[in-house]
Amino acid sequence: METVAASNSELVVPKDEPGDVVLAPVTVSTPLTGSNKKPSQKRKKPTPSPQPSSIIKLKADNNEPGNATENGEQQQVQPVPKEPVIEAVTPVPKKQKKKHTEDTKQTTAQKSSPGKKQKSGNAAFTSKVPFHIKLYSTSKQLSASTPAGIAKKKKAKQQATTSTSTAGTLVPEQHKQQNGTSAIGVTAEPKKKASKKARTAKVNGDSAVGLPPTSIATPLKRASQIKKEPKTPNRMNHLSPVAGTSASATNPSGTALHELDSVMIGRQTFAWMIGPAITVDEFMRTYWERKPLLVQRNDRAYYAGLLSRGMIDEMLRTNNVEYTKNIDITSYRDGQRETHNPDGRVLPPDLWHFYETGCSVRMLNPQTYLRSVYELNVKLQEYFHCMTGANFYLTPPGSQGFAPHYDDIEAFVLQIEGRKRWRLYGPRQPQEVLARVSSENLRQDELVGPPLLDVVLEAGDLLYFPRGCIHQAATVPGAHSLHITVSVYQRNCWADLFEQMLPIALATAADMEPQLREGIPLDLHQHFGIVHSDGMSAERRRLVVRIRAMFDKLFSDAAIDAAVDQLAKRFQHDALPPLVDFGEWDDTVYGGGNYEFRADGTVRCARSIDDHSSVRLLRRNILRLVSEEEKLRIYYHTDNSREYHQYEANFLELDHETALGVELLIKMYPRYVLVSSLPVEDRLEFIRSLWEKGLIVCRRSGEEARADTSASTL
Repeated sequence: METVAASNSELVVPKDEPGDVVLAPVTVSTPLTGSNKKPSQKRKKPTPSPQPSSIIKLKADNNEPGNATENGEQQQVQPVPKEPVIEAVTPVPKKQKKKHTEDTKQTTAQKSSPGKKQKSGNAAFTSKVPFHIKLYSTSKQLSASTPAGIAKKKKAKQQATTSTSTAGTLVPEQHKQQNGTSAIGVTAEPKKKASKKARTAKVNGDSAVGLPPTSIATPLKRASQIKKEPKTPNRMNHLSPVAGTSASATNPSGTALHELDSVMIGRQTFAWMIGPAITVDEFMRTYWERKPLLVQRNDRAYYAGLLSRGMIDEMLRTNNVEYTKNIDITSYRDGQRETHNPDGRVLPPDLWHFYETGCSVRMLNPQTYLRSVYELNVKLQEYFHCMTGANFYLTPPGSQGFAPHYDDIEAFVLQIEGRKRWRLYGPRQPQEVLARVSSENLRQDELVGPPLLDVVLEAGDLLYFPRGCIHQAATVPGAHSLHITVSVYQRNCWADLFEQMLPIALATAADMEPQLREGIPLDLHQHFGIVHSDGMSAERRRLVVRIRAMFDKLFSDAAIDAAVDQLAKRFQHDALPPLVDFGEWDDTVYGGGNYEFRADGTVRCARSIDDHSSVRLLRRNILRLVSEEEKLRIYYHTDNSREYHQYEANFLELDHETALGVELLIKMYPRYVLVSSLPVEDRLEFIRSLWEKGLIVCRRSGEEARADTSASTL
């Protein structure tokens, strides 16, 4: 497999290196306990089971987006900028997943003593931020008006008040961001592999835990012209930062790359993909969701490390890639688009035969099988905080694979090999601007006016166009084409947020406002409806004013918070599993050397987590705390598959108290926090729950680290 070396010279780093955050420990009066039953698990079909009441529940689910362009499919991406030349100018069906459930007993815990923060290392903090964990009601779960519901809310409010006075977190100035509160108690851990049962971890554990070392929707505008620049002579400047970096790689400030904020790394990757002649800020200000952008670099090798025909051939030989599920064979002749997929596995002889007869090849999810594309996508998804997809398109000389159409994604076309002519057209009507749904295949006579852009992409060039931009592409005589389409921001607009928010806001307001529960007027039907829509009687005007006044009561900050959490929860289901850097490998559950396998057959923890260890989240967006069904859950994507939505969404169900520990980790990221400073009673078991799910990086205590250093110098 080919990979692309990382370009470290362009990375931007914060001035402050991450340091350990020290907080006075906060204790809880009641220890967490739990028991779990493990049901049998099947691979493909989710088996429904009753929802257990537990301190932590875990469902397995992994996803892979596949969003592309030429025919509106889903995809994913990730890289950093250079000096090219510029001219301004889809979804995969879900696969059924297996569902894991576990029966556990709920336990409660209450905390008592306050925790003060102290600064440690390079982390200088001066202000406290109280913890607030709220339970949001949803449209399906609205029992606040019942006696039991009122009692439950009062209890939650008292706990939140207590937590505010007992624990404070300091938010680093450079890394203040959204991210809700979070909490964890104990984990029931089902694996996602077929025929394996769920594994549970006890909640009460005092022993040390094993750990390894160390915009506005405006119509499309015509492309503006940007003068071409000569290609950069330094070959390394054109290599994608997609290949795994070594543990010793550092940025200009001397901080190891893997210690940087993952969102910053994603931004640098995006800067590489569109740059270097245009910056990320300029792109977002001028082109994003507004008009196409053409980047011409005169560097045929700029994207060469991402994909090649040789890599495609090797992928087909070493993986069970299937027609329709993974690959489509298409053609577009005489205004008609056809699909020629046989059944079964795609093997090289058949695919290359189709290609030689003039058919185009589209792969919906190359990130599942090609590490280079996977690494690009997994970094970009941290920056965009949404599903990032990728398709590749291989087209023989003098042919076209798809009819004109528009997509529901922001599309970035990366030309890998050969040449391809692209023609872009503006939306035909206002509803197509930033379209929320992809179009059907369009006829040539449906295209209005001359193209906004008519250009031939050469290898190393990039073309961006927004949602709703009609496009068609064909190779030119004597040249084939291989390109990757990276897609982002599918179903990620304000309307999608409001779709989540309005049911929550309505249900909450109906509980709080008796006026909304009053019956509608007896004569409402005589003033509204299609028959009465062209009139404006005095009574109709009066009712319109009354309805608008009631609608204003729906707005609430809590409904916005809950809706954003739901979008973030969807991201956790859509996201690719994280790529662990070599520099952090041994400090995660994925590292080797965590256990000693003795001659007598016993297995001993080689290293342990203790109160002197320091921890942080693996990535800024690695998990999301969500309040739903009057419970707190953490949704995460470390157990996801690289195949889109192969499994059900993964989550841990938590109690209110232990959520404070996760909130602290979220707000401190990318800083490390001492285990002894966590506002959780069973700190070691709490960290074990997170570590075993791959959610945190844990550095050993100073004594162990010094001992290892001494041993290595002998």
